[in-house]
Amino acid sequence: MTPAFKLTSFLRNHHLQLLPIIVLLVLAMTVLSDSFMNTQNMINLANRISINLIIAAGMTLLITSGGIDLSVGSTVGLSAIAAALYFQNGYDAIAGPYGAIALGLGVGAMVGLLNGFLVAILGIPAFIATLGLMLAVRGVVFIISSGRTIMGFGQSYIDTFSGFTLGIPRAAIVAVITALLASFVLNRTTTGRLLQGLGGNERCLYTAGIRVKRLKMGAYVMMGILAGLAGLTLSASMSAAEPFAGTWYELDAIAVVVMGGTALAGGKGTLMGTTLGATLLGLVANSINLLGISAYYQTFLVGVMIMTAIVIGSPVLTGARAR
Repeated sequence: MTPAFKLTSFLRNHHLQLLPIIVLLVLAMTVLSDSFMNTQNMINLANRISINLIIAAGMTLLITSGGIDLSVGSTVGLSAIAAALYFQNGYDAIAGPYGAIALGLGVGAMVGLLNGFLVAILGIPAFIATLGLMLAVRGVVFIISSGRTIMGFGQSYIDTFSGFTLGIPRAAIVAVITALLASFVLNRTTTGRLLQGLGGNERCLYTAGIRVKRLKMGAYVMMGILAGLAGLTLSASMSAAEPFAGTWYELDAIAVVVMGGTALAGGKGTLMGTTLGATLLGLVANSINLLGISAYYQTFLVGVMIMTAIVIGSPVLTGARAR
């Protein structure tokens, strides 16, 4: 393989095209803002990227399988509130912080299981089913929290997801481990190959005797558990659980996954691309804040980034045959 051919392959690799954009943005912000490289901003940036990456790792697996989940933002809020109520009611005296972690992950798994039941068993389109649960779960968040922010987490719980290990924010460590495990599952296991096959040609898997419904439900449960983990990480970093926590995170996750090169139609996904997408989105949001630009522009930019990624990955431009 010649160097010229390697360069051409690199440029054609959709997700790696994000890397030079990230480098240029970092250089530009280093020049434009004195606050960009300070320690507190780096911690804030790492926390934002980490939470987006944890959710997007699950969304990568799900979209690769041909599904989608619009309820992840509400699930983030519900798991955070559930953990907060655990401490408020004194249950930590019985099971310590581990009970709150199990509760948050269990809440996420239950939402994922319900999504999987609606989509795989009842055959409701994923967009409709998860949109309905997005509203229902957010309603539950407001009901059980009475619409108020809950504080008072135990310090051991906060230390599990925030703080530092060897100078690295623990939220970042959790996110990287999550992305590596998701990449291993997708690329090195039978389950990952089946998820790709499910997104590429569901009928083929069904004909081959694969339990498609069970596989679909498993993908939604994995998504729910990771949304729950993101909720725990968010609440620990803020030392509080807000009823609005996680709002619009589903759009951020979808943007990250699509920008990273995962096909919205399913069948193809990459965790490396998702990691770069989460980094780029976090940098854009952080830059907007530091430069004093209205947050309204962030929503506009996310929409533009999604549409750009969709257009670049369209069958017409890539030469792929539409299924």
